[in-house]
Amino acid sequence: MEIDRAFQLIDNIETTMAESIDDRFFHPDIFTTLDNVNASRKEIDLLRDKIGDDIWMRLQGIASSVYFGSLRRGDVSSFYDVVTRLGMHKTKAMIITLALYHYGASDRDVEVIFARCYATAVIAQMLALQMGFREEAAGRAELGGLLLEIGKKMMIVYKKTFDHAPEEIDDDFIESYHPYLGERIVKRYTLPDYLRSIILARQVILEENIVSLPGIVYLAYDTVCVSFKKYDNRLVLKCQTPRPGTDVSRTLEAIIQDKFRAVGLEQYLHIFRIPKIYDL
Repeated sequence: MEIDRAFQLIDNIETTMAESIDDRFFHPDIFTTLDNVNASRKEIDLLRDKIGDDIWMRLQGIASSVYFGSLRRGDVSSFYDVVTRLGMHKTKAMIITLALYHYGASDRDVEVIFARCYATAVIAQMLALQMGFREEAAGRAELGGLLLEIGKKMMIVYKKTFDHAPEEIDDDFIESYHPYLGERIVKRYTLPDYLRSIILARQVILEENIVSLPGIVYLAYDTVCVSFKKYDNRLVLKCQTPRPGTDVSRTLEAIIQDKFRAVGLEQYLHIFRIPKIYDL
């Protein structure tokens, strides 16, 4: 396929899907308010009425669940609480991702991609923290994993939803060009530029002394893809059995389970415990 034709198709998909998602799931003004650093608490709380109930319930679950680093489980009742806990960028990214997920909620392929991206986000955040990155950088890795295949999801939903979708949008086209659509979605919704770099990297990048942040995201992605392929679309993890008296609600196992439960993806996660070597 000629490159000009490929990007013409990408233009059409971006415009059609963005307009359709805005009409069905949220009012575009929501991003204008979130991007306004001077927006009041009342203005942010009023955004609740500009998104669908399904997206709101999942946002609440995500914001209420356990997180790595300094954040812990806590009740969330208002849209302002969600933004305060997740941050503006993550709130925007989750709204876009959840809207696209609900657009194709009845489609198994779309759900699997959503689950794979969510799993990548969780593992990328975990790896970044365990490799010594600061909490802010780990949050960037999480967002990178979440949006890594946003273009692929959008292309698949477009192809399955619209009868006029050209036959040229086949599996090879989607695999080759989805990062370019993903990069455009990041730009359209004024998400951070580092996400564009992660999406377009498409491989592990090594810096002089460390694995780069995009590299961590792609390590997480490759790990998740292997697990999904081997275990019938599930992230299978081994966690060490906690010592007696341990607060199991604060273990890594509990954190990961809680994150999956928050978005209703429990069926895509399986964790089994193994004893510590010195316990054998």
